Amino acid sequence: MQGFLNGVSKKLSNEKFVANAPEKVVEMEKKKLADAEAKIQVLTESIKNLKG
Repeated sequence: MQGFLNGVSKKLSNEKFVANAPEKVVEMEKKKLADAEAKIQVLTESIKNLKG
């Protein structure tokens, strides 16, 4: 999941990608980024709870 997040972050930090990609594609990548961050947060909390 962290690797996926890094890949999406790299795309969005690439100025050429953001400038040349259709707006809908950029919006989808931003949504993927937010979803991945949320999943990582849930997984991190679950791990903390398991370690107790």
